[in-house]
Amino acid sequence: MKIGLVAGGGSLPLEFIKQAKKKKTGIVIFEIMGEGGAKLRKCGCRVYPVKLAGLSRILKLLKKEKISNVVFLGYVRHTNIFKNIKFDIRTMKVLMRSKDLRAGSIMKESIKEFKSSGIKVLPSTYFMESILAGKGPAGRVKPSAEELKNINLGFKTAKALASLDVGQTVIVKKGVVVAAEAQEGTDACIDRGAKVAGKGFIAVKAARPKQDMRFDVPAAGIKTIRSIAKRKGRGLAIEAGKTFLINKEKLISEADRRGIFIYGI
Repeated sequence: MKIGLVAGGGSLPLEFIKQAKKKKTGIVIFEIMGEGGAKLRKCGCRVYPVKLAGLSRILKLLKKEKISNVVFLGYVRHTNIFKNIKFDIRTMKVLMRSKDLRAGSIMKESIKEFKSSGIKVLPSTYFMESILAGKGPAGRVKPSAEELKNINLGFKTAKALASLDVGQTVIVKKGVVVAAEAQEGTDACIDRGAKVAGKGFIAVKAARPKQDMRFDVPAAGIKTIRSIAKRKGRGLAIEAGKTFLINKEKLISEADRRGIFIYGI
């Protein structure tokens, strides 16, 4: 079986390719232009550059390659989403059907378009279960009882925020939510929240209440841990079973070395 990988930026597409090769599964990559990178193009798989609004071409190429299963992985920068984009006919159909222009609404309609062409969109966790966060501390550093209370507060707030499709991360300290993510991303939210909270804050990230695991699964990486450490934060809490830990072993090692906890709730 061959699987199509619609790849944005970041490490997740590369992790998927590594796991697929272990299972001897063929991969054909559809690289979102402006988001992939040299590593993606050097992985030994066939790569087709495609445009963010080029759904017609993607579906045509899938048919050419006789692929009936695809996975979406990797980020698309907000700066690219809001640039002037020329939409092809299939993409225009998706936008016209979408109830609004939020990313989740557009993706759900896009998946329907894939289905109408005989293409099944697999969960982003396909082959990737081993890098999902588990419950409790991931490494040696553990939160205190007081910090667990802050984590629970932050998780409830982040969950409510995520349900509105605004952001998925909040910064908490001493029973107060000091910052909430909008469209700037996790690391920018940490930077903003740290300026208000000072040292000892906790970043908490949640999945949406009805998270569609076929796209946009939350993720945490080394950059986020370094951002927390640089600003003298205490740790990161993420939703267990619904959050990717990118480069998991290195991530946990980095957190331990810097005295930062990673906690699955």
